[in-house]
Amino acid sequence: MSRRIVTANRLRDGAVVYLTALGRWSEAPADAAVARDGEALTALLRLAETTEAGSPVVGAYAIAVEGEAGPIRPQGRRESIRAVGPTVRPDLKRPTAA
Repeated sequence: MSRRIVTANRLRDGAVVYLTALGRWSEAPADAAVARDGEALTALLRLAETTEAGSPVVGAYAIAVEGEAGPIRPQGRRESIRAVGPTVRPDLKRPTAA
């Protein structure tokens, strides 16, 4: 299994967020808790379900990530776009970490 993290959307502003190991939601993929096996992924999805019920996020699901050394990055075109913002409006892109 590839490494995975859990993502969702914040209802207040539609921002893409990632589940941390403490059960909080962060806008930075690098803050996300990483599941390295099926058991860890199941635990993260349960945590997401619990936190989703009591917080302003919706639609939590797991995504594959890449990046062994340094910060992790979502795999695939869709998730890469979600991580940085719209491709048609550069003024809406999120700042990238240095």
